[in-house]
Amino acid sequence: MKLIRLSKAIADLNLPFILCSFGISVILLWIGSFKFEAVEANGVAILVTNSPLVSWDYSLFGVRLGAGFIGTTEIIAALLIIIGNFQPKLGMIGALMAVVIFFVTSTFVLSTPGSVHLINGFPRLSDLGSFLFKDITAMGASFYIFTYFGKKAEKTVSKSL
Repeated sequence: MKLIRLSKAIADLNLPFILCSFGISVILLWIGSFKFEAVEANGVAILVTNSPLVSWDYSLFGVRLGAGFIGTTEIIAALLIIIGNFQPKLGMIGALMAVVIFFVTSTFVLSTPGSVHLINGFPRLSDLGSFLFKDITAMGASFYIFTYFGKKAEKTVSKSL
């Protein structure tokens, strides 16, 4: 019974949404702004150039501009999620952008050499693979933010009718 009360209190405080939206926004702002640094632009080159989904970016724009394009997209997604607290439809767009961003980065596990290796015949994530795999959780949080803003937007539309 105490766990149920605790669960309800956490839900009433809107704590899951606050933590998810704050965390995802900070991650996107942080990694997005870092893409404008040469170290990060070059550091993610192995991930981007080996990805069938986004290798076109560095091929088309080069390392620095390509990383800047990715970083700008991440920053815009974060800002839209923050704005979503006041304009839920914009938050939905930002959250969907985050879903796509984290989906793409989670696929790097499959396309980046060295992210998975065999130990005694069994596939195992390397440190890089483990680092990338966490983006599945971030993708799930972004889906949650999207649905939260969707419910909020629906209530706004219902009130105006």
